[in-house]
Amino acid sequence: MKNGPRPATAADVAARAGVSRATVSHILNGREGRFPEETRTRVRMAAEELDYRPSPAGRSLVTGRSDMIVVVMPETTIGQNLQNALEYLSDDAAGLGSNVVLRFAGPDPAKTATALVRLRPLAVVDFGSLDRPARGRLAAQGVPVVPDLDGSRRRGSRGPHEEIGELQVAALTERGDRQIVYASISDRRTDPYGPGRYAGIEAACRRRGLAVPLSVPVPTRLASATAVLRELPRHGPLGVAAYNDEVALAVLAAAAQSGLTVPDDLAVVGVDATDIGQLWTPPLTTIEVDMQAFVGTVVDELAAALGREAPTGGVKEKRMLRLVPGGTT
Repeated sequence: MKNGPRPATAADVAARAGVSRATVSHILNGREGRFPEETRTRVRMAAEELDYRPSPAGRSLVTGRSDMIVVVMPETTIGQNLQNALEYLSDDAAGLGSNVVLRFAGPDPAKTATALVRLRPLAVVDFGSLDRPARGRLAAQGVPVVPDLDGSRRRGSRGPHEEIGELQVAALTERGDRQIVYASISDRRTDPYGPGRYAGIEAACRRRGLAVPLSVPVPTRLASATAVLRELPRHGPLGVAAYNDEVALAVLAAAAQSGLTVPDDLAVVGVDATDIGQLWTPPLTTIEVDMQAFVGTVVDELAAALGREAPTGGVKEKRMLRLVPGGTT
């Protein structure tokens, strides 16, 4: 039986570009700084013409790392924002010459870190599954972990959860102080974002001299959500900072069942700026998350950690979170 054409090798690229195999390896693996631009261009053009793809196995033997960027997702409800993030990340990470692999985390961050170390990834993108010790363990193994979710690497800056909390509380109290409540998701899956989100809301209340906010899980079933709302202790008008738009709509439906007027008796702010939230009357006030900009900053962090040029060209400073005013505040 006749064999098909073999894949191009580094030697083929080197022959076409008129350089050594070592030069090809350096340039196509991100170590190109000492080579003239003309040489870099010639090697890249030869690789593209030959449809050359570096061998993951060979790269792993040389570097001790695979070419995998592992995206660690919590075993939680995945909404449209996270789906978009994965799509954008896969596209952008291709510019780093790497493959994106999705892995769901278990409930124990230490065990998840152990599994990741065994994979020998090039880098890890963590969407909230790993705690500080797990991230530190990976870093000690030479595996960069991004993004900086809590803002700890950016002096004086807030993480995204704290920024969301600030925007929600600001909108809820724009027309006067309210009793703030965090309506968390009620799901059998884990909620890795809840603690950070509540901490952001609590900090925003503290800055305004408001009482410590309550935190209550709100099911997305009408009878259950109504029961939760009716059991809340009320000392004046309520302001509900919801986990997402779905939870916010459950609160609004429960308010209608309970005879509460919106926004006078109860104000609500969601997160995600979904289309369904704008079908409610009045339209839901919510927070829009620019996931493409967020992923751009993640890829920039990855490129910096790996010593490579950012394929995004460097994301310009822009606000990734934006309040979408509606009639519920």
